[in-house]
Amino acid sequence: MYCKIGGLIIYLITLALNVHAQPAGPEFYDDLSLLPYIYPNVESFYLSSYDRTGGNDDGFRGTYSQLYVDDKGEHVIFEQEGPGCIYNLWFTGSGRSLHWGKIRFYFDREKTPRIEYQAVEFFSGVHQPFVYPLVTHSFISSGGFSCSVPISFAKHLKITTEKTVGFYNVYYQLYKDVTLESWTAEQNYSKLINLFERCGSDPKPITEKIELVRKTVELVAATRGKTPETELFSLNKEGTIQHIKINPLYKPDSYSLNHIFLRIFYDSQAQPVVDVPIGPFFGSGLGEADVRGLFVGMSSSGTYYCYFPMPFKKGIRISLQNRSYESGSEFFCEVGYTTKFPKKRKGSSIGYFGARYNTAWPIVELKDYVLFDYKGAGAVVGQVMTVEPVKPDRKRWWEGDMRIYIDGEKKPRFHGTGHEDEYQGGWSTFWLTNPYSLPLFGEPKTEDLIDVFGQVNGSTTAYRFWPGKVHFRKSIRISTEHGNQNDTPANYASLVYYYYLP
Repeated sequence: MYCKIGGLIIYLITLALNVHAQPAGPEFYDDLSLLPYIYPNVESFYLSSYDRTGGNDDGFRGTYSQLYVDDKGEHVIFEQEGPGCIYNLWFTGSGRSLHWGKIRFYFDREKTPRIEYQAVEFFSGVHQPFVYPLVTHSFISSGGFSCSVPISFAKHLKITTEKTVGFYNVYYQLYKDVTLESWTAEQNYSKLINLFERCGSDPKPITEKIELVRKTVELVAATRGKTPETELFSLNKEGTIQHIKINPLYKPDSYSLNHIFLRIFYDSQAQPVVDVPIGPFFGSGLGEADVRGLFVGMSSSGTYYCYFPMPFKKGIRISLQNRSYESGSEFFCEVGYTTKFPKKRKGSSIGYFGARYNTAWPIVELKDYVLFDYKGAGAVVGQVMTVEPVKPDRKRWWEGDMRIYIDGEKKPRFHGTGHEDEYQGGWSTFWLTNPYSLPLFGEPKTEDLIDVFGQVNGSTTAYRFWPGKVHFRKSIRISTEHGNQNDTPANYASLVYYYYLP
């Protein structure tokens, strides 16, 4: 408790300083070794077409699909004072196409839009910098049209469409006491495109020598009252884990990957901060899948990888623990690390990496499923969620809205429109029948699909990362409905990646 209070006091002191926020826009991706840094003057927001009455009219009729119609007859879907940056913009449309005309971006109260394209053209990938893999259409992200081009604005940004758009969401950040330049057509996104194209390799620019520890370990099966651990790595001084890789030397099933736990202890802690199944940790809660995320991934024919930087001041211990009564077989493991704690940066604090796993098998209560509920200061980086129907005919669990509450706010700062939308897909049947894996989001695996009166139901696992991180000063709570108004029981499991101030 003392450590959390001390970290919060340090954080609030830095809040009073006139300091720089984390790099914003494309620059955020230039040095991802800075992920552990927690900043006091950056806040994340989410705007969507969710039904403000609590119903399920999240975009079907377009009731909440614009903020207002301006004096030129354009539908305003986003308007915000700067400085800020949009990191993700998503839509879906009927017939897996978009029929609402042009999209226009007006910067700094200019009368002429700097960006203006027909909607289908904007997501087609033919115009720089709006190209794959920064921009995906519905046959790539399965029902969704998603733009991950960071779009910065200095003073003001207004986005309009010609007609009502239907379902949409925007993830963006606002900054205090910083100066940003607004987006221009001359900006070069080639480094970011290259970064997204080479998922599977370390996205961080490592300037120090990485020490490697490689070993093959054989996990011991759990017995009654005993679950032995197998150590992968330990160090009794400061440093930073740069990557963790494991390669099962057998063909693991879903049960195995959900019962072998990765455990990480920092600075002689008695309890692990990371105590999670390796399947969800590397991106899939339904067993092996082809996951090619920017930070984590797995392959049915190769290595599972994690590139989150994990700094520590006094020491670290990493282990695997088999909690099943079956043999865990052998794993080839590699841990890459450097022997320095990150340098201090003015106006920021350095967080430790954590991962939190939660389950409800099933959730039947008329309340949200909670992915993460944390008291303290830090920043969330991403999440993995797995849903399995309790019965084939208990469908429409995907209608549940994501909600993120920050620092005790009564109203959720993030309010989504349904599971497939939050993971950047669209339209449940098309989404479930066409898995995908992309740098910042994906649905890498579905199984046990069945047609229930013309609508497919089945199990799915999905992931999403939040560029810029979702900062919180006092607390954060991430939850989701299971079905419209929590009316559909289902088996839920989730994992949240985050940094916290110790």
